[in-house]
Amino acid sequence: MESVRAAVIAVCTISAVKCIIGSIAAASKLKGQIAFMLDLILAVVMLLPIVNGFREFSFPEISDYRMAEYDSTDDVYAASLIAQTEKNVEDVLMEQITAVGISCEKIEAEVNIFADHSISITKVTVTSEDFEAASEIVKNSLGSETEVINGAV
Repeated sequence: MESVRAAVIAVCTISAVKCIIGSIAAASKLKGQIAFMLDLILAVVMLLPIVNGFREFSFPEISDYRMAEYDSTDDVYAASLIAQTEKNVEDVLMEQITAVGISCEKIEAEVNIFADHSISITKVTVTSEDFEAASEIVKNSLGSETEVINGAV
């Protein structure tokens, strides 16, 4: 921060000197040469902090980052996959139940996805006027071992 402050003061000083010399000196060859020299000094003063910044810049060591910080992305992906699978199962079951003509208010599926990427639908909660018929459709679609719970209770 101190180098930026010094650069700003130098730029202001050189610009002021350039203006003073420009107003004092007559339109001569000397005025053009002095202006050129001051322009070069101004360019050097302006580029110096940038050059120093590149010299002091270094890439961080890769070992500074711990891989444990990035393991949570797998958890986020798994949770998102489960939520999307549950929604898809609920939508399909809702379509099947309403296609038969049964009024169904809500379906909630409980989905488990294992490490080998197999899907297990263990429990389905159905809120319907005709729970028995809706339960039969769910069991026919997902298997008789699926637990169907009445959500209207």
